[in-house]
Amino acid sequence: MSKMKKPKRLEQSSQPSALVQTGNEPTLIQQRQQEEHIRRGQMALHIHQTVAKHLKRGAAALNTKEYRKAIEEFKTVLQHNREVAEAHFHLGLAYFMLGTYEEAIDAYKRAIACAPTEVLGYLNLAATYRMLKRYDEAVAVYTRAIAVIPQNAELHSELAAVYTFQGKRREAIDAYKTAMRLKLTREKQPRETDATSPPVGLS
Repeated sequence: MSKMKKPKRLEQSSQPSALVQTGNEPTLIQQRQQEEHIRRGQMALHIHQTVAKHLKRGAAALNTKEYRKAIEEFKTVLQHNREVAEAHFHLGLAYFMLGTYEEAIDAYKRAIACAPTEVLGYLNLAATYRMLKRYDEAVAVYTRAIAVIPQNAELHSELAAVYTFQGKRREAIDAYKTAMRLKLTREKQPRETDATSPPVGLS
């Protein structure tokens, strides 16, 4: 009768299981996340500083009527950040002063897209259309702006002026009336505030 063989004992591996955590993983992950946050913060700060520097240079070039240099500076800003409305707006102004009106129009449109509640983009875009005698497009700009900023009297007044050029007397009168009403309302507001507020230093 043959002897039964005993099963061999499985040798225990000296290597830890892949599922066993050593306790260092969370610390390493946190450290890497912190390093990534710091890196991103440093990059954002560098971009901010670069944008501010070129915006300042571009504004200075505009003031000295160096329009081509201004365009280069504002384009550099936009290479770092396409969402800087100020750069698009002043780029449009530089193009306008050079007489390249289509480029100015495109730049003003981008400025409006970046900052849709800023009135200057609409005013300059519409003024460019008016200079080119593209009155329907100017009306469309003012109308769009009024939908976003309805309490701005200047928009209504400028719209009325375009209607006058187009011979649309009734529309012009209505727009002028709205502009005057808004101006009067705005002028009354400080007086009402002064009448109801205590003098400075006595509250």
